[in-house]
Amino acid sequence: MPRLTVKSHRPVQWAVAIVALSTLLALFTWLMLDESHWSLIYNRMGINQDFKHVSEVNRTLEKENEGLKEQVLMMKRAAEVDKKTAELLQQNVQNMQDEIYRQKGELEFYRGVMDATRGSTGLNIQGLHIESLPQARSYRLKVILTHVAKGIRMAEGNMTVTIEGLKNGQPSHLNLQDITMDEGLDFSFKFRNFKRFETDLELPPDFVPRRVLIQLQPKGEKKSNIKKVFDWPESKNLGEISNVG
Repeated sequence: MPRLTVKSHRPVQWAVAIVALSTLLALFTWLMLDESHWSLIYNRMGINQDFKHVSEVNRTLEKENEGLKEQVLMMKRAAEVDKKTAELLQQNVQNMQDEIYRQKGELEFYRGVMDATRGSTGLNIQGLHIESLPQARSYRLKVILTHVAKGIRMAEGNMTVTIEGLKNGQPSHLNLQDITMDEGLDFSFKFRNFKRFETDLELPPDFVPRRVLIQLQPKGEKKSNIKKVFDWPESKNLGEISNVG
């Protein structure tokens, strides 16, 4: 008697297996045929790595650039400070040279005063010195008085200074007390050997100076007044003035 064999029929499983196998074969075939696509992907991945590296290098360079900018700014500021310092030092040197020149002039002037007093005795108007100031028609006036006497006697009295000239073409005169810039200037004197009067003055615009008259009124009934007249110097010859009478 023949044996009957029963076999299960699974058409769905076979269909799924066939579809899966076909898909794998198609994918493999696509991958094998599309090498350029994968090469592009790999290249893009490499580019991304290079981009990251370049970005990091760029950030480093930017930081270095900022540091260099700060150094340049500091150097500029230091250069400006050095320039200002050099200008200040140069100005100080110029001021010192001007002061040395002025002191030399003063020294020569007083040497002349001391030399002149060697042969004189008693109270004397030893010299007049006038120098121009930066302001228009402004001057510095110095009067030197000397007293050569035996013992410890003092010279005491009062002084008047008058500037003679022309005003609007007519003879005129100005008292130094009226044109001095030093309101507290005292024209009285009391000294033993040497006395200097110094003040700044400003002449009126319509006044032309010609001479300076200096008078001393010593204290004491028996002492006579002392008078000297000095020519007003030309602008180019301002300085020590010779006595004219």
